[in-house]
Amino acid sequence: MKITMTVLLLFVFQFVNAQFEDKFYYPKKEWKEIKTPFSEDFISVEKDTIHTAFFQPKTPPKATILFFHGAGGNISTYMYMIKPMIANGYQVYAVDFRGYGKSTGKSTHKNVQEDVIIVFNKMKENKDMKGTKLIVLGASLGCQIATNFTKNHQEEVDALILDGGFSSFADVAKLYAPKPAHTYIESVLGEVYPSKEEIKAIKNLPKLIIHGKVDKTIPISHAQIVFKNAQEPKTFFTSEKGHLEAFSQETKKIFKEIDKLLTVE
Repeated sequence: MKITMTVLLLFVFQFVNAQFEDKFYYPKKEWKEIKTPFSEDFISVEKDTIHTAFFQPKTPPKATILFFHGAGGNISTYMYMIKPMIANGYQVYAVDFRGYGKSTGKSTHKNVQEDVIIVFNKMKENKDMKGTKLIVLGASLGCQIATNFTKNHQEEVDALILDGGFSSFADVAKLYAPKPAHTYIESVLGEVYPSKEEIKAIKNLPKLIIHGKVDKTIPISHAQIVFKNAQEPKTFFTSEKGHLEAFSQETKKIFKEIDKLLTVE
């Protein structure tokens, strides 16, 4: 009876944990037409395929941006952020994790963390990446991935940008859950690469944290926690706009800050 109960509890835990993951990833398969020229790659991961898109400016790039988008949509729906990067002289390597856009499979916290390493190693094979500085940029949910990746690859990253991120998966889940459930949520999600903790281990490279003052999706307090925990050098840019709107609506101000990242020693 004791063994049966243990098995049942394990099953319930795995089921509930899976339900939590389903609340974070909202992949969109529909691919919008992209008129900006780009090259693409399809990377094998286990039985699935990850699609990436590489955009280049018309002039020699200032740096390479490795871009991890948010929980919904796919690369094609984030062109409003990508196009200003290209226009301001940055080449962009954008990633659709499993299930997003032309990628197959289903994203989980675990496989995203593993897949990003495979994607990065593939990216480094591109001759156009060689000799350029690398900026890792996360948008919304992508901030968790960007922070975790940068923490583990500090010697290969030159700067980190977090736009519209949350402090941890647990913290954002608690925004929408009744208070009695908070302890359980923390026990399930608290250790899933929380950016508010992982940022502490990122040392000398410059960090730019962006958040909208009127962001109705993720409260600005989440970004403020991450910023407080980050080591110098660091900059906080308070956007006057909403969630992930700074790149498209405050472009000059944003790229003034991004360009500064390349001069920090």
